[in-house]
Amino acid sequence: MSLSDGYPGLPPQGMVDLHGHLLPGIDDGAKHLEQSLNMARQAVADGIVISVVTPHHLNGVYSNPARDVREHCDAFRGALREHGIPLEILPGNECHLVPELPEALAAGTALTVADRGRAVLVELPVHTVPLGATGILEEILAMGLQPVIAHPERNTELAADPELLGEWVDMGCLAQVTAQSCTGRFGPHVQRAARRMVCEGLVHVLASDAHRDSRRIPQLQPGREVVAQWASTEAARLLTEEFPRALAEGQLVNITLLRDALPVRSAGFVGWLRDRLRA
Repeated sequence: MSLSDGYPGLPPQGMVDLHGHLLPGIDDGAKHLEQSLNMARQAVADGIVISVVTPHHLNGVYSNPARDVREHCDAFRGALREHGIPLEILPGNECHLVPELPEALAAGTALTVADRGRAVLVELPVHTVPLGATGILEEILAMGLQPVIAHPERNTELAADPELLGEWVDMGCLAQVTAQSCTGRFGPHVQRAARRMVCEGLVHVLASDAHRDSRRIPQLQPGREVVAQWASTEAARLLTEEFPRALAEGQLVNITLLRDALPVRSAGFVGWLRDRLRA
């Protein structure tokens, strides 16, 4: 069922995890229902009240079209109710950034974030930015959709030089950093890239990208605490509550709220960026 007609009863407060692989057995995330239920319990224990489940789509390995994901979500919601786990599940995809993506979005076979028709979570290859990536993002923006770049800090090219990510944000894209990147789980190089992107105002969502009930778990609080140290408590709140909730509800994200939540820097690209956010 599409959520475009409204989805009443979303929890009013708490953290929103915009990127996770909790649905069992359909990609490289949870392998079976019991693992999915364990992950849901972990999310609730962490203070997450809404999880947008985002199975991989169009990446050459997994195909999870919209209709299938909605059906899996319905089944998982039933299991959560049966086991008394108070986690709201909303459907989505982690869409690989391929030339076919705009057509799939137009046809409704690729899911937008929370099935709201407002934003779309897009994934780059691990090491490179593919030729034509900017053009594809421009096509998506022209459709009235807002690309959310998944874990740019883990892309080798963007981590080395986030200037291109800044250009995409200028175009109207958003970016999502992984909580465990902030805590150092993916190594110091990725952690440094995450810190730079957060402090330069290039990140708008902190998500778990959870795949298992061990190691890569659905947990935001440790990453949130690191972001609070890097930037501010308010920036951490925006990235884990206000901004992802807006996207889950199909609303626009007011990124100008970041301007007073970022650390004060005096010169260079960050100073220029703060001036731009204040404009």
